[in-house]
Amino acid sequence: MAAGRATYNVYLGDEWRRVALALREVDHDLPGQLRRAMRDAAKPAAEDAKRRVRSLPVHGRKHTGLRSRVARGVAIQAGAGRGLGVRIVTGMRDPQERNLPLYLDDPRGWRHPLFGNRDEWVPQHTGGSWFRAAIAEHRPEMARELTRVLEDAAETVAAASRG
Repeated sequence: MAAGRATYNVYLGDEWRRVALALREVDHDLPGQLRRAMRDAAKPAAEDAKRRVRSLPVHGRKHTGLRSRVARGVAIQAGAGRGLGVRIVTGMRDPQERNLPLYLDDPRGWRHPLFGNRDEWVPQHTGGSWFRAAIAEHRPEMARELTRVLEDAAETVAAASRG
């Protein structure tokens, strides 16, 4: 996991890479359609993670909008990196807050200075994982949908080679 960024990867094997290359041979736009279908397959998991972080309990009177900012940082990257796959990430725009999504996802909680006072530290707990647990629960559904997407793409390639 990269520093300051929570990531959940679903990498697809060589079969996906072969299909993507074959799709490009059939129609230059088909790999883009495959990436869109992969993003669509991951969308319910990302939306669930956003919903869960927004529903984390808030303690104290001061509300800073942290949960909403963390939810806005959840994104889906399809076809990113070395191989074909789907990556669901969360990050923060403010460099001073970059580790907060990780802290919020840690069931053990974390410690932080009380209102910036580095002489007084307080524990903070969210009650469990909002990101990794949500994504993991959706993994079987994502795998089924991604398999369906791959099979549809393979049928497109097969039909083009017959015709």
